[in-house]
Amino acid sequence: MKPKFTKAAGILFCVLFFCLFSVFSLGMLIPGASEAVEGAEMPALITDGRISDGFGSDFETWFSKRFAFRGSVVDAFSALKETIFKTGNDQVIVGKDNFLFYADTAQNFTRSNAMTDDEIAAAAESLSALQDYAEEHGARFLFVCAPNKNTVYPEYMPDRYDRLTEVSDLDRFYAYLDENTDVSYLDLRPVLSEAKDDGLLYHKRDSHWNGFGAHVGYEAVAAALGLKIPDFSQFARTEIDTHEGDLDRLLYPGTVKYDDDIVWNFDGQYVYTSAFATTMDMEITTRSAGENGSLLMFRDSFASAWMGNFAITFSSCRFERAVPYRLDQLETGNYDVVIVEIVERNLRTLIGADERIKGME
Repeated sequence: MKPKFTKAAGILFCVLFFCLFSVFSLGMLIPGASEAVEGAEMPALITDGRISDGFGSDFETWFSKRFAFRGSVVDAFSALKETIFKTGNDQVIVGKDNFLFYADTAQNFTRSNAMTDDEIAAAAESLSALQDYAEEHGARFLFVCAPNKNTVYPEYMPDRYDRLTEVSDLDRFYAYLDENTDVSYLDLRPVLSEAKDDGLLYHKRDSHWNGFGAHVGYEAVAAALGLKIPDFSQFARTEIDTHEGDLDRLLYPGTVKYDDDIVWNFDGQYVYTSAFATTMDMEITTRSAGENGSLLMFRDSFASAWMGNFAITFSSCRFERAVPYRLDQLETGNYDVVIVEIVERNLRTLIGADERIKGME
């Protein structure tokens, strides 16, 4: 038997809806209640002399990004979903034991949307071309893939994410490199797995490794290249609780939340020789008393936590985020080592990463 929807109930629903809509709409007039969102300009009702056909849906999209107190409302809804239902949003996966995961890594984890054999080959060929070019210019080369957080901590992923196969794209890629190229690479997965008992390696509320995990990766890279590294016991190591987790920001846009981290104090050990703003600058250069010559690193956000370590290890460093990779730097600079670092979820972006080489031929 269907429940009766009385006229009084209908009127009450309409009144409540109107009141809520009024609060969020009129609240937009309060300074600071409605935050500006990039790309969220109010759509025009009239376009080319006539009422826009898509105004309704465009206005709905605009309003959803600009309504008053949006951050607080989204935060409250996210807290309810995370606490009660153990779910996040389209960008964040809520895992076990307070772990959050980046939703874009789910396909890597489940092995769905796997790279084709042609894509694996194309990515490997680009990497091989990068190594050949580096070696032609007298530099040693190393490829390093930073594992996704759920690759190192699969036990904290929700049980509903089943793997279609145990063989990942990264497994297949390394196998292809072994069988078809002489590319020098470092598989960080065994190293990180071994270090799990020594402490947390990735932030719980962020998609990246923490200072300890980054340091474990750095030491593995240094060993693979035979680098002479500083004595890190001379630097103060501090545990802090002021790291802003990127996944927390995606889940709770109205509240600043902090995660634990481990940092080393490298004050006075190196200087920036570029106009430095943040570790996500497209180009960063450093100079120090490091004893391993010069480094050219093509990197993504994972290497931000590496910057200080490598800056004190090499006498000069250049960290580049541009893709395709700027191998033309080898024409004007004398580099001893070239490192290509990329996170596992972005493995496909290696395809065509050697385009600048082709343009210089």
